[in-house]
Amino acid sequence: MMVTDDIRVKRKIQQLGSSTLAVTLPAGWARANDVEKGDEMIVQSDESGGSLLIIPDAPGTTGDAVSVDADELDVDALERTILAQYVLGRSLVRIESDTALDTDTLETVADIERGLMGLGIVEQTIDRVEIRCSIAPGDFELPTLLERLWRTEATMREHAVTALLDGDADAAQRTIHHERQLETLFYLFLRLIFTTYRNPRLNESVGLDTGFPLIGYRSVAQDVVLMAECAREIATMIVESDSSPPNDETTDRFLSVSAALEGAADATRSAVSAPSHRAVTDARNEMDELATAVDDAQTYLETERPEPLLELQRSLTALRSSGNHAADSLDVAGHLAARSEPDVVSDPDGRS
Repeated sequence: MMVTDDIRVKRKIQQLGSSTLAVTLPAGWARANDVEKGDEMIVQSDESGGSLLIIPDAPGTTGDAVSVDADELDVDALERTILAQYVLGRSLVRIESDTALDTDTLETVADIERGLMGLGIVEQTIDRVEIRCSIAPGDFELPTLLERLWRTEATMREHAVTALLDGDADAAQRTIHHERQLETLFYLFLRLIFTTYRNPRLNESVGLDTGFPLIGYRSVAQDVVLMAECAREIATMIVESDSSPPNDETTDRFLSVSAALEGAADATRSAVSAPSHRAVTDARNEMDELATAVDDAQTYLETERPEPLLELQRSLTALRSSGNHAADSLDVAGHLAARSEPDVVSDPDGRS
């Protein structure tokens, strides 16, 4: 059977009794997942009721270990491959070679081990390295991890603005230093998202009532990473520049933008963490304040052309982009609010 047939097949609905409908499972899928007659399945609908997810009540562990052929990959591809297997929830990754593993490969594996939470080298020979992840889904809750991502990004942004307005290279370096911490949290977050999506029984263990927020949380986490990249862009520019700090009036304009961005980001985080239509409305008001502050700063730069103009313009653009990514997360919060407060919005037929 072709791979596409395994992914998408048609089944006819059968009538069982007077009110029960049934559909058969593909034989290949049943064999791969050790499903037999009498086993129990979990059937979970999405929030709209339009799709069903069917999984074994006691899924097997097939696929927990994977081997990677180091001879077929350069170090960059090897790094991406190991990251992907970590995110996919693998418990054991073997990096193997037909000959002795070279130094670059070993250094790449060691660097990844240091950068991913819960990962450790458990065995190393001349031609093989085994790394195991000891993290279980119940070890962390997704809302808590998402909060840590937000806090790390906020810290990076604060250091970046300080670096810009004070000409503080140390603050810029602190921004860059925190990026590794944010990446560690992000990949762990993705691992738990993917694992929970495949096994809805884990919803409660990762701090969720249902699987509905999973895709939204994934989008928000990516937005937070993009916001952090905006902060890193400012910090990197300061490290590479010899420019003097801006004058007082320019500093005041950028402090206004920074404060407005902080307010918008904080309100968005609250709307995602505790979704409600009121929280979303409050956050949109903060977004309007940010747009006004950015427009005022842009007009000021175009009119007064303060020095260092290039760095200031690039920084303002980065802060604007950061706000746009926060606005994307606010859209997710709007969807979460619609689920948590369905009676607020009704369709023309009067259905909530």
